[in-house]
Amino acid sequence: MMGNDFDNPWGRTTKKGSPIQMSSVLNSGVFPGMQGGPLEHVIAAKAVAFGEALHLSFKVYAQQIVKNAQAMAAAFVEKGYQLISGGTDNHLMLIDLRSKGVTGKVAEKALEKADITVNKNMVPFDTQTPFVTSGIRVGSAAVTTRGLKEADCRQIVNWIDAVICSPDNEKLITDTRNQVNEFMESFPLYEEINMPA
Repeated sequence: MMGNDFDNPWGRTTKKGSPIQMSSVLNSGVFPGMQGGPLEHVIAAKAVAFGEALHLSFKVYAQQIVKNAQAMAAAFVEKGYQLISGGTDNHLMLIDLRSKGVTGKVAEKALEKADITVNKNMVPFDTQTPFVTSGIRVGSAAVTTRGLKEADCRQIVNWIDAVICSPDNEKLITDTRNQVNEFMESFPLYEEINMPA
């Protein structure tokens, strides 16, 4: 594609001082950089992702991810949570839990029992170790994939808040898990396909 090879225009050289050819510069940007090892499943996944991104439905989906994240962020702020950056312009938010008196590790474990997945995460000027953390990271991509909209995401925030405010209340956690599972029955992970016998 580039025609004849030539010395790179940036003056990059080998350890011995010889100019590096432009083909080598391009190859190093693709392999191992962008392409990585010759792992067929990774290459296939990228092909599928790029194919999906070509469809108008992907743009609608991506816009809904941001709308859902912004609805969640606003609901957290209304409940007195401190969001790093004050909100979100993308698919996730980082929440500082120090004002709630709960560590990220405690929140993550309690929410996990309620079948709500978040990640403990360090926050700026964190006073906890990376194994404990003072915050959690919440994203909207997975629930958007399942078909949830803004109002549904605000309900998720209500469940998260209830569990974080009482992380040792096993009855509340069990009740929340039951509500979450009943609610999510309307949003299946996948559709069953009946194959002919």
